[in-house]
Amino acid sequence: MEFSDVVSGRRSVKSYDAAHTISDDQLATLFDRVSLSPSSFNLQHWRFVVVRDAQRKAAMRKLSYGQEQVENASACIVVVGRLVAHEDAPTIMAEAPQSVRESLIPMINGLYADNAALRRDEAIRSASLAAMTLMHAAYDMGYATGPLIGFDSKGVSELVGLDANHIPVMLVVLGKQTGTMRPRSFRHPLGDIVKLEAMDGAGLSPSD
Repeated sequence: MEFSDVVSGRRSVKSYDAAHTISDDQLATLFDRVSLSPSSFNLQHWRFVVVRDAQRKAAMRKLSYGQEQVENASACIVVVGRLVAHEDAPTIMAEAPQSVRESLIPMINGLYADNAALRRDEAIRSASLAAMTLMHAAYDMGYATGPLIGFDSKGVSELVGLDANHIPVMLVVLGKQTGTMRPRSFRHPLGDIVKLEAMDGAGLSPSD
């Protein structure tokens, strides 16, 4: 599928075939692609918990204020941000040249170790980039997805066993769409969302 078709075709879906299942092999194909997402210093701050068990999805639905897609989708994926991803730098850079390791590992530790706010921001940024890759890759494989931020963060963390070093960034439901998709909702014109050179600069206006 052309990437332009993926971008234009992907939608946030709320209605799913509750009988459809997704296999470990299909998930492996999907997450092989997701793992290629970008992250600061290649620290790969993301983790994912795939919930497919019916009872656990029902519990997740209760923690998501009753949103039925959480229970009906083939999987509810908890996109997790790792707050101590900087500690993985020695492993990630193990095969880099020694000069690179000696330069970057102390830099990374100095940047993140004592800055909890930056660690949280970076975890959310990188996990969100991976979540978008997940939704595009899933669409390319014939699956529908939908991101959710409406959930009880503490309850979800407890349900899937997140410790203090991991935070739930969002949920992404995954499965086979049912029903008819509504027309795409309003999008701001490019001239309103893309400014040239400065926020008070001219809006982007492509030639016809």
